Amino acid sequence: MADANPDALSKFNFRPALWLDGRWLEDDAERLAIHNPATGATLTTIPLAGPSHFHQAIDGAQRAFEVWREEPAAARGDVLKKIAATLTARRSELAALLTSEQGKVLSQAMGEVDYAASFFLWFGEEARRLSGRIQPHPVRSREYHVRPVPAGVAGLVTPWNFPLAQGAKKLAAALAAGCTAVWKPSEFTPLVALVLGPIFKEAGLPDGAVQILPARGPVAGTALTDDARVRVLSLTGSTQTGQTLMRAAARHLPRLSFELGGNAPFIVLPDADLDATAADLVKLKLLCSGQVCVTANRIFVPASLEAAFAEKLAALWRPLRVGNGLAPGMDVGPLIHAKACERVRALVDQAVSAGAVQVAENRGYASDSALAKGSFFPPTILRGVRDEMTLAQEEIFGPVAALLPYSDVPSAVRRANATPFGLAAYVYGTDLTQANAVANALDAGIIGVNEWRPLRAEIPFGGIKASGLGHEGGEEGLREFCELKVIGTATPALPVPPA
Repeated sequence: MADANPDALSKFNFRPALWLDGRWLEDDAERLAIHNPATGATLTTIPLAGPSHFHQAIDGAQRAFEVWREEPAAARGDVLKKIAATLTARRSELAALLTSEQGKVLSQAMGEVDYAASFFLWFGEEARRLSGRIQPHPVRSREYHVRPVPAGVAGLVTPWNFPLAQGAKKLAAALAAGCTAVWKPSEFTPLVALVLGPIFKEAGLPDGAVQILPARGPVAGTALTDDARVRVLSLTGSTQTGQTLMRAAARHLPRLSFELGGNAPFIVLPDADLDATAADLVKLKLLCSGQVCVTANRIFVPASLEAAFAEKLAALWRPLRVGNGLAPGMDVGPLIHAKACERVRALVDQAVSAGAVQVAENRGYASDSALAKGSFFPPTILRGVRDEMTLAQEEIFGPVAALLPYSDVPSAVRRANATPFGLAAYVYGTDLTQANAVANALDAGIIGVNEWRPLRAEIPFGGIKASGLGHEGGEEGLREFCELKVIGTATPALPVPPA
């Protein structure tokens, strides 16, 4: 095995195989090479699951469901908390592996491990709080028992940008509810998912409770929507993928929980503290090299402040260290692959040819010959971007800060809402009355007011419009994996003694 970072996999009980029924399964399946996007070096090759593997996985998950659903909620929670503790204890090793296959800088990978652990801890505690109610009956001596019950086997599809955290969000909620899962991680970043298999087993999960199958998207989508035993389908991906899965799933009508595309506005109000706002925007925009569905895609700035704000951003932008995320002190890593770089380059070139002005570009990686085969895109600042430009209509998914000038706050809000998406938004200003009024007027599922990263395990996160269905996190995330059962029954009563 050629390994660009020898320690990345050697510290785990890992084999280049599928994780099925609590053990590694190796066969003659199609194999895919996994590369370090910073260097282009091959980390390992892994098999890709086919239809028969998914059928076997759903069989095993259904068997495990009959066992896991009967575990007391507190016992399920204890297993999840053990997983959280293991993730925390192995934080450095998991982060190094995550950086090796995904590219984000090591400090951000550490943060992702912490974020993932927080979901296992939260849902580990929340499991015992999942309860129903007794509802009065209109008929004497009867009552209703209303209670949530686990829905069944869950099909989970997660992306490459946060391969550990997105898996944790879904898995922790599903397992806390009493469901089992067939998890299809992205084929670009399957390693950090696969190494969790033995960790789950050691924590006490029954064999088959979590099946981990990297696969091609169409293969997984067909398998998970064809089988009526998959009662929850949870996806983080593009709106187009969500629409495709929704149509395919209509045959069996599973519960759907989709986090889809975004086009987040970031509104700088006229009274904003430009220095503090610029500092937060740099952190938000360059998290995971801009490959985040909730990142600031359209940065609305008062026209009178655009030049000054652009220069403040540029002053923070130019010294950024861009390179291999495993190297000490890096700020920005590569994109996931070369095609992503080509797409972002096309968006920037189109905008510039249509009149946008490039304010700053950081090519710090170019001086390192070891990165010549990496998929780097220079972090770029553009001003004078207009609403009709493609990079203002689509997710950029790269380290590009696009500034759109506005004349007045109401017009900025109207333009911010003029998109089919509604995942996240940001508002920065010192007058909190005005900032909160703007936040209330924005069409988005989660909004940060003077906060660049409002996502936490304790709160629900989900989009509106074409950005998704359902929620992850909070008590709401747990109920995405539950059905409600109502039982009408006699009211317990003492026997009436004979007269």
